[in-house]
Amino acid sequence: IEIIKGSVFAPLQIEGAIDSSEAVLSTIGPPPGKLCDPKLYEQAMQDIVNIMHKNGFKRYIHIGGAAHKGGENENRTFNRRFLRFFLSLFSKQILVAKHLEWEVLKKSNLDWTLVRPPRIANEAASGNISADEKMLKSLKISVEDLTDFILEQITLKEWIRKAPLVSSIGK
Repeated sequence: IEIIKGSVFAPLQIEGAIDSSEAVLSTIGPPPGKLCDPKLYEQAMQDIVNIMHKNGFKRYIHIGGAAHKGGENENRTFNRRFLRFFLSLFSKQILVAKHLEWEVLKKSNLDWTLVRPPRIANEAASGNISADEKMLKSLKISVEDLTDFILEQITLKEWIRKAPLVSSIGK
């Protein structure tokens, strides 16, 4: 795994960053608590999709969030509705940007997975992860559990063209 830093708003940097990649793992998105233009993130996602298509790359794993809508027939529990309400008050632009990014992914021909975690906690891994398209089992996931899940997606096919809600569910 090679970590490459650059600007998602610079298509030439994107192209250089993904050159000869087996898969692209992306954590791009608006920074929490800061104003942003969601359309910039939509365009960045479109640039990534176009560059990957042009270069023949297919596997793309992207981080979304448990608060944004992402699947049909989802079970929107009280906790998820509260999380969405809270973010819509304080970080509405993040919700809009993440939704726009997802719309671009859905229209693409990439083998994408949109990983949707709740709050990411800096704590030890539980080693027990729930991944489900319709139900969020808890309101947090450890950084280590999330990292393990994302890295597994490079070779697994189960979540291709899907948006799983992922969370730690204890030991």
